[in-house]
Amino acid sequence: MDKTPIQVLFIEDSEIDVELALRALDQGGFDVSWECVEVEEELKRALSLQRPQAILSDFSMPGFDGMEALRLAKEMAPGVPFIFVSGTIGEKRAIEAIRLGATDYVLKDNMRRLGTSVRRALSEASERELVRIGEEERARLVQVLEATSDYVGISDPSGKIIYMNAAGRKLTGAPPSGDVGKSASDIYPRWASERVEGAGRHAAERDGLWHGESALLGADGTEIPVSQVITAHKGSDGAIRFFSTIARDIRERKAYEARLQYFANYDPLTGLPNRSLLGDRALQGIAHAKRAGRPTALLVIDLDRFKLVNESYSHGAGDTLLRMVADRLRGAVREGDTVARLGADAFAVLATDLARPDDVSAVARKIREAMHSPFWLEARDLHVTVSIGASVYPRDGEEFDILLRNADAAMHRVKAEGRNGFQFYAAAMTRQATDRVELENELRLALGKGELEIHYQPQVVLADGRIVGVEALMRWNHRGRGWIPPGQFIPIAEDSDLIHPLGEFALTEGCRRIRAWSDAGFASLRLAVNVSAQQFRSAGFVEAVGRALRAAELEPACLELELTESVLVENREEAADILKRLKALGVQIAVDDFGTGYSSLSYLSRLPIDCLKIDRSFVSRVNERGHDAAITQAVISLAHSLAVRVIAEGVETAEQLEFLRTHRCDQGQGYLFSPAVDPEAMAKLLAAGSLEPDEQSAAKLK
Repeated sequence: MDKTPIQVLFIEDSEIDVELALRALDQGGFDVSWECVEVEEELKRALSLQRPQAILSDFSMPGFDGMEALRLAKEMAPGVPFIFVSGTIGEKRAIEAIRLGATDYVLKDNMRRLGTSVRRALSEASERELVRIGEEERARLVQVLEATSDYVGISDPSGKIIYMNAAGRKLTGAPPSGDVGKSASDIYPRWASERVEGAGRHAAERDGLWHGESALLGADGTEIPVSQVITAHKGSDGAIRFFSTIARDIRERKAYEARLQYFANYDPLTGLPNRSLLGDRALQGIAHAKRAGRPTALLVIDLDRFKLVNESYSHGAGDTLLRMVADRLRGAVREGDTVARLGADAFAVLATDLARPDDVSAVARKIREAMHSPFWLEARDLHVTVSIGASVYPRDGEEFDILLRNADAAMHRVKAEGRNGFQFYAAAMTRQATDRVELENELRLALGKGELEIHYQPQVVLADGRIVGVEALMRWNHRGRGWIPPGQFIPIAEDSDLIHPLGEFALTEGCRRIRAWSDAGFASLRLAVNVSAQQFRSAGFVEAVGRALRAAELEPACLELELTESVLVENREEAADILKRLKALGVQIAVDDFGTGYSSLSYLSRLPIDCLKIDRSFVSRVNERGHDAAITQAVISLAHSLAVRVIAEGVETAEQLEFLRTHRCDQGQGYLFSPAVDPEAMAKLLAAGSLEPDEQSAAKLK
């Protein structure tokens, strides 16, 4: 068996005791090189010439005190194990020696223990040396990190900051402590924190490294764009010990890129998108229209007799007028629409996500109304009219260039017919727009004539068909035209102020009907009422809900308001405040058509939501086992994780029902159970208590 070589310095006045110690070390598995000293001067000389691996010292010697030897050894050879080997040391003195730095003590009458004591002392000294070397390396690394111009930070696995370098402290305005102990998410704006704490950390945990762009909060609260690297540092057991972050300030690069991007995509005179950017956005709008099945329109707007402005005033005045026209166009269209300058006095508007093609007429009307007021130009009023032509995807073309050409052709027809007007590319659409105006006028009178009714579609527990709620759906029985589909008149109401009286009518009548059914013995029934974006954000909406509940003497928990994702995501602070006031009333909140929008799940999860509704477009294709089935299953799982109900809309087949039951969807509604029916028919269904799936009837209603 190979022995461990070791260099030992003895402080001993007895050769016999040294011999005994050497024998014990040999038996303990050591090959010993040694030297022995007896007095202080010899010890100083020995320690100055070489560094032993261990010092073995007697405690009581005539010419040299053991405690003084310990003090001297710790001073000249710190880190070297110092073990007393003595026959006279008492327990009290031994404890004092250990307190002053002795590694151990071995009694001379128990020398068998010496080898074990030395081996343990060497091991502990080696570990201490590794720690010391690590600390020195860390100190050098900190010097490097403190000198670098990039942000460098370290956080523990829970996200608490444990180090931030000087550049990071300067960039974020952190104190000299580097915000140690604070959450790393506090140094980011909200959006960047969600990205870094979500995608960034998860990618680093999975792959070891994440690289991307985010932003830090500067000392003055401004956002500083950075290029960032997050590294997950793991221990030998695979567990993450800490995360390191390196972030480089890219403000200058971003500013340069922004200037290049701006000049490539925007008109320098008006600041509007140019034809190139309009084409890109048109492609996006067309792609969305294909997915959603909703039209996209392109309007071309030309200023009438603009040439006279340049001739009568000046070219500078003409430029000023173009900028003022651009400002009015921006104010006339929806936030998501694009206003662009095509060149000279020609502008364009890309209107996406329309409910129907003839909605373009409302856009054109707002544009023309925006031009009614005179423009103040060089101390004079100038009246400007416009000629507008429109083309609609997909009827008038499926590519941007074709849509632009056709809209331009329609605009020139307006010019040819006398200017100051609007024309669809297809004459038939002009007739449809006229019919829509007539329908709007008739809808204004429909409430007073008693033509509007509320029908009810049952909402059932999918497990047993038990009716637990009804959705209130408005129907219009026109005296001359017959039944007019909701998809035809509801958008008209939303485009005008009619949505407010119609919405209040639905609330009031629905609450009254639920209370009547409750009095008839159909208790614990929930009423679901759709709420439009205009209703939700109107000043008196919460009060209108309260009035409807009080008038019907209905428990607030029996009323559920259905809101789309877009209503909740747009202007989040306002939406959250309105929801807080509604929940204070005690009503329930459902997210309608869930999955079709662009919501932030982290945001929605913080809202007081009681129910998610799966859109019928997903339910209709769950049996194809594609993306729609996966989305449906994901929405169900999300709802359960948030502890809210989930209702599937548009359930029409037994296969769809089986899929929803298999994935534990709570409730559903659709033709498989019942269409929306009038109050009398609904009362009969309630009397039955539950509904059996009827696929044949559902097929006839489709």
